[in-house]
Amino acid sequence: MSHQDAQIAGMAFRCRSDATLGFLSVDDGSKRVTGYNHAELVETGMITLPDLIQPDQREAVRKTIQDGINRRGAFAARFAIFTRDRTPATGILIGKGVFSGPLEMTAIEGY
Repeated sequence: MSHQDAQIAGMAFRCRSDATLGFLSVDDGSKRVTGYNHAELVETGMITLPDLIQPDQREAVRKTIQDGINRRGAFAARFAIFTRDRTPATGILIGKGVFSGPLEMTAIEGY
C-alpha cells in the first residue's frame, strides 16, 4: 500500500441545530468526501446532512446524533454515504452539539 492509498478522506462541517440540519460551513474536504463543493452544500442550502446519508440509515444516524446531544457528549455513527455521483462509500460521522448556554444548542459540528 502506498502512502497515497493510506490517506483517509475527511470533511469538517458545522450545521444548523434545527430539523433540517442544513450546512453552515464545510471545509475543502467536502468535494472529495461527498462530491459536492462548499457552494453547493452551504450557499445553496439544497443539500443537507441527512441528504448525504443513505435513506434506510437516516433514522438510526439521527437517533445516534440525538443521543449524543441529550448527553451533551460526542456521537459517532457509521453509515453509507449518498455521494453526488452515487459512488458507494462508507463514512463515520463524529460530532457534538455546540451550546451557547445551558439549554440553547446553536449548531452541530463534526468530521
